Amino acid sequence: MNTIFICGWCDTECEVWLEPIASWWSDRFRAPDTFECWWCGEDSTSPPGPWEEA
Repeated sequence: MNTIFICGWCDTECEVWLEPIASWWSDRFRAPDTFECWWCGEDSTSPPGPWEEA
């Protein structure tokens, strides 16, 4: 699933891939600890969930 996170350095919206986690009772996803901003190239920390699909 893809979601939108905001870069902590330049406030740009960044599309981030969330890795699916196997679960019998619900759809669950894992965000990376950090993501690289496509605009400024800096690493930002992923926000806590829950996340919505982009």
